[in-house]
Amino acid sequence: MNHLLRKNNRIVKLVYEVQNETASTSQHQELSELLRADPEALKMYVFLMDMHAELILEEKFPGPVNPNLISNQRITEPPLNQRTASRRKLPRALLLTVCNIIPLMLLSYFTYSSLQSFSHVKVAVIDEIEEGLLTQNKSEIFKNSPLLTGHKYQVEQGVAKILMDSGAEVILESPATFELMHHNSIRLWEGALTAEVSLSAIGFVVETPSQRVVDLGTRFGVHVADNGVSETHVFHGKVVCAAIQKTPGENTRHLLEAGQAIQIKGDGSAPVELITNEEKFTRALKFQAQIEKLEGDLQYHQEMPSQLGAGDFTSSKVIRVFQEQKNKILPKNLKVWKIPAPGATLAQTKIYQIIPKGTKVNVFLLHLDGPHKDAQGKPHPAVRLSGKIHFKFPILGCLKKDADFYATDQILGRSEVAYDNQEFERSGRAIDRGDKSELSDNNKVLELFWSQRGSGGIGRDQIRILVAAEE
Repeated sequence: MNHLLRKNNRIVKLVYEVQNETASTSQHQELSELLRADPEALKMYVFLMDMHAELILEEKFPGPVNPNLISNQRITEPPLNQRTASRRKLPRALLLTVCNIIPLMLLSYFTYSSLQSFSHVKVAVIDEIEEGLLTQNKSEIFKNSPLLTGHKYQVEQGVAKILMDSGAEVILESPATFELMHHNSIRLWEGALTAEVSLSAIGFVVETPSQRVVDLGTRFGVHVADNGVSETHVFHGKVVCAAIQKTPGENTRHLLEAGQAIQIKGDGSAPVELITNEEKFTRALKFQAQIEKLEGDLQYHQEMPSQLGAGDFTSSKVIRVFQEQKNKILPKNLKVWKIPAPGATLAQTKIYQIIPKGTKVNVFLLHLDGPHKDAQGKPHPAVRLSGKIHFKFPILGCLKKDADFYATDQILGRSEVAYDNQEFERSGRAIDRGDKSELSDNNKVLELFWSQRGSGGIGRDQIRILVAAEE
């Protein structure tokens, strides 16, 4: 057991620093790198976070703990005839070892609870409500209001964004009922939420009537039907899910990655593996991307396919809208095309401007790649599509030439996306001369009139848009 603790001492200390809200930026980064590189560290992390969530959600031991106590505890080796059994039951042995510090946690808890009641502690704040109504006990809750543990809240209309004290960002769609359990955990009784978890909030927990979700630094959605059946959908990164057992027994954990989803009913039946479905979270995802509205033939996607080369991701019905980067700080000055207003002269359609280094932006890629052949192998008819995007903040400019795309894929694009394929290599990405893109007077509404020739030609229409980010 001493060997086990020594081997995992660093991961245990880092986890408790995170749980206590005392971890530095470098410690968060170290933890993140350990979880990515070491499967054993990931297993240890999930175990510790799950135990921590159990304690929090049962409202027994919410107080802080000093991670240095771990290395100071005296561990007594079991008799020789018991060591073999202890190795066979490693998780239980590890649980008992970690629980050696729980009496100290209890002491901290009683000190903490003597100062304030744990059942009514401020752990989050309402950051924004869009055309919505948030209530608690039929009383309306307004923007910037604190949210407390021990209360049930209802999102009766629209969409609400809450910021957890841990740094996790949660978007809830109406109708939804939720309860805050801790500065880094929420219980969703009914409805849908999406969560974006920064490095500082790694280990964020969502509990539903049928499952518990532990984040590993990611973007994901949770949906709870009125019968308590819940689904977890991962858009980026990883989460660990487990059924909430009504009776003692083995609780199998499921590691989900981007593109994966799971349904757990809570009645003891086997979980159902699914494919991520963004349509269950449409309003929340657009709100998270700071898109107010889409009109016409435009469709927003939270996540991007692994390949966007010619012929990889085609449609004759929609122009795809992807968010490539959120709150990106530009590492250098960037020359961009100034999208013209309706009725602009030819000279006004050729104006370029500089976005200075250090500007915070949200980056979107608009993508149209009509099928190059129909089901019978004949050239596909011409594709003509149009629509409007209403952004919350002004558009600063865009990139529309092939050279501009390739020059910025590394800094503005997604590292995991292949923007070309081997068959067609660097086939065209720029919009054609006949494709119109127009910007409203307030610089927030972009209108598109795009087309692609039939005739079986190879090529895509794309523009990369830079939008001002929320400060």
